Amino acid sequence: MGDFDILCQTTVPLSSYNEPDDFVVKYRATIQHDGEPIGEAVLYKVLLGLACNYGQHPFDIFDAHSDNLLAYYEAVFDPETGDIREVIDDQFECTGSDLLIVDSIVLERKWRGLKLGLLALRRLIDLHETECRLVVCQPYPLENADTPVERREGKVKLRRYFKNLGFRRIGRTDFYGLSTTHIMPKFEDVLRGMQSRERRSSEQPLDR
Repeated sequence: MGDFDILCQTTVPLSSYNEPDDFVVKYRATIQHDGEPIGEAVLYKVLLGLACNYGQHPFDIFDAHSDNLLAYYEAVFDPETGDIREVIDDQFECTGSDLLIVDSIVLERKWRGLKLGLLALRRLIDLHETECRLVVCQPYPLENADTPVERREGKVKLRRYFKNLGFRRIGRTDFYGLSTTHIMPKFEDVLRGMQSRERRSSEQPLDR
C-alpha cells in the first residue's frame, strides 16, 4: 500500500515576543503517501507557560489572533482568572501549561474511510503531549454541510470519530477535549473498536 508519513511545518519569527499573538504557533501538517500529499491538518499551539513569564493575559493572546481562537478561550477559560475553568480541570485532570488546538484535518476523498486521519492526529498529539495541558477541537464538517440536517449529521459523525482517541465533550459546549494524561488507545485497537461499532450499527433494524 506504500508508505505514509507526515510533513509538519511551522514558521516562527527570530524576534522578541512583541505582540500577544506571537505566543500562538501554527503547525501545518501535510499527510503524505509515498511522498505525495493526500491530506492536511492544521493545529495551533498556544504557549501559555511562556506567555505567563512575559506577563501576557490569555484573553489578549486569543483575542489578538482570531475570532476562531477566541471562541476556544470563551469555552475553556475562566474570564475572571484567565486560567482553565476549574470544572474542566477537574473533568480532564489537566497537567502542563500549553494548549493544543486541532483546527482541521482533511483527506482527499479516495483516502477517506481508512482511518488515516485518526492515525495522523494521534502522531501529532504525541509530538506535543509533554508540554500541553489540554488538546481541544470543535468537530465541524468542512464539506457536504449545506443544510442544517447535513451539518448536524456531519457533527455527530465527527464527534464519534474524535471519541475514538479519547476526546470528551467539554460541558455543554460544541468543543471536545483530551487530557495529555489520558492514555490513548493503540491504533489497532481504535480500528477494531470502530469496526465493531459499524457492524453493530448495520445490524440494527431500520426505522419504518
